[in-house]
Amino acid sequence: MANIKETYAQRHYESALDYFEQGNYEKALQQIDNAIQKSPQNPDYYSTKGVFLHRMNDIPRAVDAYKKAIEVFPGHTFSHYNLGIIFMKEGKILQAIQQWEEVIKNKPDDVDSIFNIAVGLSRLGKTKQAIPFYKKVLEYDPGHVMAHQNLGVIYRDERDFVQAKMHFNILKDLDSTYSEVVEKEVFRCEEQEFLAKIEEEKQQNVKSLSTEDDSDIEKALSALIEEKFDLALNLAENILRVIPDDKNALLVKAQALAGTWKNDEAIRVFEKVIELYPKEKEAYFQMGVLASNIGRYSQALELFEAVKKLDAFYPLVEENIESIKRNLQNGGQKS
Repeated sequence: MANIKETYAQRHYESALDYFEQGNYEKALQQIDNAIQKSPQNPDYYSTKGVFLHRMNDIPRAVDAYKKAIEVFPGHTFSHYNLGIIFMKEGKILQAIQQWEEVIKNKPDDVDSIFNIAVGLSRLGKTKQAIPFYKKVLEYDPGHVMAHQNLGVIYRDERDFVQAKMHFNILKDLDSTYSEVVEKEVFRCEEQEFLAKIEEEKQQNVKSLSTEDDSDIEKALSALIEEKFDLALNLAENILRVIPDDKNALLVKAQALAGTWKNDEAIRVFEKVIELYPKEKEAYFQMGVLASNIGRYSQALELFEAVKKLDAFYPLVEENIESIKRNLQNGGQKS
């Protein structure tokens, strides 16, 4: 009997794939549900349902389907990976990283998951912790363009200009379309390298202006990363009472407001940051994430494109732009 049920389940599964390819989503879902009913312990059927719902942009139900696949088989790497993608797009970076960590427990050489963990850490501001993951990507795939690109940016920002120039030049050799951008970046590194030497003596005599404030912003950032949004908001506002235009405190406040679904207030704070600091990439990016999450795709697209103009290599900006363009093409909100 079990074999007969499996046979029927497989037929329903194949029929579901055919219907989905034809664009008949309702029939596809009916058939995959029939497959699940016949074989409820097959994680692939739940994950396939997750893919259908994911592509239909029914994200909550897609998440449930992927989670069910993992419940049936905890080592189902495909479902862990796709959950990571969803969580990252929703700005739940820690949860996304946790899913990709589950992937590499079972598939240590999964380059995409290793790379995504590195990107996630970079988005959390933990760029130094991201470096070993990017290097691990290059161990498995020495020609990984995005890993070289992101390492170049990290080393540039860390003022390790020798490493930055090395990765930028490899990037140019791997993909000639980056030549013009790389030349500008290498020139920028050499310029900053020269200025760093001049600035070094000056920096030796510079003391921290406010250790207490630094401690407060670190606590606020930690609370934000841990999704303790009320605490992050309180800490940020304490800083802003003393320094009303503190950039980092404003960014934390905006993200904490977004985390508690106070979207309009969050947008106003992001707009204030952009007004005060027109080249602050993080403000444009985070406001773009918020706009995308609440369905304001055209606004989100403008914000992500603004980030790209400021930094062509900014992590995840290209992926967000492409995702939003697909949403708009599929009839997403355009206002």
